[in-house]
Amino acid sequence: MHELACPTCGTSAQYDFKNYLMICPFCSETFKHNVETGEKDPFLDHYIIPNTMAPKAVKDMTLEWLKRLHHNPKMVDKEYVVASVEGVSVPFWVISLEAHSDWSGLAQRRTRIQDHGNGSDFLNENGKFRRTYRWGINARNNICELWGIARMHEPKEKILVNWDGFPLDSTFSRGHIEKPQADRSAYDAKEAFEFKFANGLPISGVEVDEESAIRRASQHVDQYHHQIASQYVDFLIECRTEIEIAGIQLIHLPFWHVTYYYRPQTALRHFYKPALKHVLIEGYSSGVLHGELALTRTDKVGVNAIVTGVAALVMFLLGAAWHPAFFLVAAFAGIISAASLYLSAVKSKLPTMAQSAVNSGGRSEGVAEASRVEVA
Repeated sequence: MHELACPTCGTSAQYDFKNYLMICPFCSETFKHNVETGEKDPFLDHYIIPNTMAPKAVKDMTLEWLKRLHHNPKMVDKEYVVASVEGVSVPFWVISLEAHSDWSGLAQRRTRIQDHGNGSDFLNENGKFRRTYRWGINARNNICELWGIARMHEPKEKILVNWDGFPLDSTFSRGHIEKPQADRSAYDAKEAFEFKFANGLPISGVEVDEESAIRRASQHVDQYHHQIASQYVDFLIECRTEIEIAGIQLIHLPFWHVTYYYRPQTALRHFYKPALKHVLIEGYSSGVLHGELALTRTDKVGVNAIVTGVAALVMFLLGAAWHPAFFLVAAFAGIISAASLYLSAVKSKLPTMAQSAVNSGGRSEGVAEASRVEVA
């Protein structure tokens, strides 16, 4: 940490030079600092989307989200415990851009052509499409420091997302349980940056510069359009995307991270080991961006393995003490238990593989499917 005087109010404060931009804690002025020359240049395109939620409202919203997923909503208050509620305002570079894509490829005929070569079964196809975005790029070096924030983009197309950027307008306005509290979109509600609009949320520093953000956004959109074009044909030969940058702004976005655990009141508590689950909520219009279910398929398979294993043991004892026919039931239950244990072990490895893929910047199709989160 180093002490600097704000170029606007002149008040001295401690700043971390690893940050690309400095933010005065007294007057909210944002400026660049040249370490070699000592020059301080104001940065004007800095905005913040106000946080409109308090910790209690976040907790209540999480419980309401769980009630809508639970088969018996009245049991949610008894069986679910919110362990922590933490909020943070994260900086994002929002790049306004327009992307034009031209593609060509081969599409297989629906009916085969007789007495011709194999190549006649495919038709040459080509096309073009254009889209505009306000593309969000995390301005933190560690894009995984907040749970769920590294995979925000959920496109309407059925494609594999292996980038961390996202279109702001469609992403930061989804997952509402009820009618949004705010009538305006998050982007339209942005204010010139001041700490007061965070309403108590910690403000994360800006570590990534504009050039890196624009480069990453261009790569993301190019990959996105390449996968969109791949849906039109069976074999994509070429996809060329031209990107026009219209502008770039720095915007702090409010997020709430909630952890909870499931504590069943039924006999399931003897077989289920409580584990922390996560929910990510945006703090402007109160939408659930990501959420983990208390009981996943892996958990259910594991519980099934235990129950059938106990049943196999009981049937074996009955077969030994009463009638040999119970041995057949014991063998059947044992096979189901062994298969369930195997599936549970395989599925439990997939989230770890998915996290490793996130850290390396990509993931395979099978892992992506296994690690997909269900959202209300």
